[in-house]
Amino acid sequence: MTFLLAVLFFLLASRGSLEAQDRDYHIGVRGGFGMTTLSGFQNNGLRLGLVAGVYGKYIFSENSSIIADINYSTGGQQSERWISGELGEVKVYSKYSLHYINTPILYQYYFTDILGLEGGLDFRYRIGSSLKSKVGNEGWHKTHLDSNGFDCGLIFGVYTDNLIPHDNFFVSLRAYFGFLDVVKEVGANKNVSVQVTVGYMIF
Repeated sequence: MTFLLAVLFFLLASRGSLEAQDRDYHIGVRGGFGMTTLSGFQNNGLRLGLVAGVYGKYIFSENSSIIADINYSTGGQQSERWISGELGEVKVYSKYSLHYINTPILYQYYFTDILGLEGGLDFRYRIGSSLKSKVGNEGWHKTHLDSNGFDCGLIFGVYTDNLIPHDNFFVSLRAYFGFLDVVKEVGANKNVSVQVTVGYMIF
């Protein structure tokens, strides 16, 4: 997050000297939330996550462009299952938490004045992970999660422009499907997420 704040400060400091120039590129910030899960688990559920970062956009033509982000995002899932104990069945809760710096690169194409499609690849570098669990009414117990340090996958979605009076704002909806297993030694499990973000073009 310190890195993202430093980049944001640089962008704001540079805005004044670049506003008057004609450019085919734009730089801005984005932030929002998402729902994430890990496919392949017998008891998998959704977990609310965050995404925030900066982006750069290069415009090829009136209808097409390339956009690349540097984001902090969270992933994982939470689940519940019943097990048999001495006093009968009790519920076990599990929360898988993953933290990434991810760099999606997408091709964008407008098919109307306000709506477009985008698709590409997302490369994710894990910076933290943990597993929290509890049995019944006991307290949460946190342990290290043995997870892979790199993930990549397909990302695609829709984005909008000019929906509100200020043209510098946009909204995007993206879905991500990972190619690689996330948690080690538990069988096939992949990152899956849906993100909704709001962005602002600084210049």
